[in-house]
Amino acid sequence: MNTLMTPKVANLLNQLHQEADEQMPSVLAAVNEIRSEQTTPEEWTSDWAERMSDFYLSASREQGRFLYQTVRATKAQYVVEFGTSFGISTIYIAAALHDNHGGKLVSAELIESKAAKPKKHIHSTGLGDYVDIRIGDALETLTDPERPIDLLYLDGGPTLYPNVLKLLQPHLCEGALVIADNVPTTKEETSPYAEYVRNPTNGYISTSLEMKGGTEYSLWTGVDQN
Repeated sequence: MNTLMTPKVANLLNQLHQEADEQMPSVLAAVNEIRSEQTTPEEWTSDWAERMSDFYLSASREQGRFLYQTVRATKAQYVVEFGTSFGISTIYIAAALHDNHGGKLVSAELIESKAAKPKKHIHSTGLGDYVDIRIGDALETLTDPERPIDLLYLDGGPTLYPNVLKLLQPHLCEGALVIADNVPTTKEETSPYAEYVRNPTNGYISTSLEMKGGTEYSLWTGVDQN
């Protein structure tokens, strides 16, 4: 039996996914409201986390299983997550580390009051020893990786993905994977992050996956040709 199938983990994930599904109409309405009030992505980023702090902004069931499978298959030992939210993706990754017989997940959450919930959820699963949740600006809390990063999961504010990636790129091990949520999947609807990882001269081999709002799956070759 893998850890995802144990009752305390499976039951909690089912509960959290159900709550996230029920919130989705309210999440979309709140996002549209913020975007209608603010004219640039920079303005939207400045307060989106505070205004969205009561909402699940989480991985889907499909993405969660994909994260678990990826961590298991690659035998990742050191994972960094940008955007803890209520800890759904954190649980999937921590479960995989447990089943890999060791490892550490460092997860960044901006809002201190929100971080109490994923900490509680992780503790209830018995996976707390695998997770270090750091509260504050990720560009400050993630500056000191303890070892080379095997997998980076980006699921915070998408406009900040390029900054977080460039901060951590020197710490990616060769062959590291970078998985990013909410990335447009078409060339017609792109983003600075997508353009960066899809340009092979920047050192990545990248593929768009049709999961949730678009998931970008990138392999770091270890060679920046610029």
